[in-house]
Amino acid sequence: MSTHLYCVVPHQMRGAGAIPPGLSGVGGSRVRELPVDGLIAWVSDVERDVPIWGKGLREHDAVVEAALDTGTTPVPARFGQRFDDDDACRAALVNRASSVETLLITMQGFVEMTIIITPSTRRMLRDLEPVIPDMLEPRTRLGSPSYLDKLRSTEAATGAVTHATDELASHIRAATVDIVRRSTVHRSVTPMPLRTISHLVARDDITAYKRAMRTVQSSGEFRFLVIGPRAPYSFCGLTDDSEGTHGINLAD
Repeated sequence: MSTHLYCVVPHQMRGAGAIPPGLSGVGGSRVRELPVDGLIAWVSDVERDVPIWGKGLREHDAVVEAALDTGTTPVPARFGQRFDDDDACRAALVNRASSVETLLITMQGFVEMTIIITPSTRRMLRDLEPVIPDMLEPRTRLGSPSYLDKLRSTEAATGAVTHATDELASHIRAATVDIVRRSTVHRSVTPMPLRTISHLVARDDITAYKRAMRTVQSSGEFRFLVIGPRAPYSFCGLTDDSEGTHGINLAD
């Protein structure tokens, strides 16, 4: 067995941060508390051969969101950190105790809201038009021009996608400037041209934030999706240059 770390919460105050009865995590394992000095880690015992990706990622996130739902703001652990046992997990946290505790205090009362900017259906269809004949040609050989090839070549030549998403991101920034405390832009990990922006927002400002986002007009070219509130994964780096690391990484 190994100890899987989900998140860290403050010592319980009026029930906030208490593990909901029956909460299960990766592989259906029971989530339990692991006290570490001035904080509490949420962990579970997981077989070493249980995969950490796919379903495990969703199970990990569900536990972190369950912590957020208690009324506290958890500091999420970067997914996939497992330790030989509780002692090893506790030692890793104690080793970074000062940074973790400071981060935990700083994040209290805040949540993460995420904006995904992506081409509209109309834009994708328009970009697809030039390559449709090749795609429908039965003799088209493997490796012929594709939609994504077209997008990449067009963007390299014109920068149109970057310019358009910059403009929409600017409108979003203007609408939320009085609400957002911190923000970070994520590097795209997919070939589809899109932009992901995370905002750190006070819990009390969630309604105002969503109202502000409704005032931002999507163009016919691009649209955006608002996701959240979520635990502040993107603002939990333990070093000055590790913002956007998707949770604390005790190996940093």
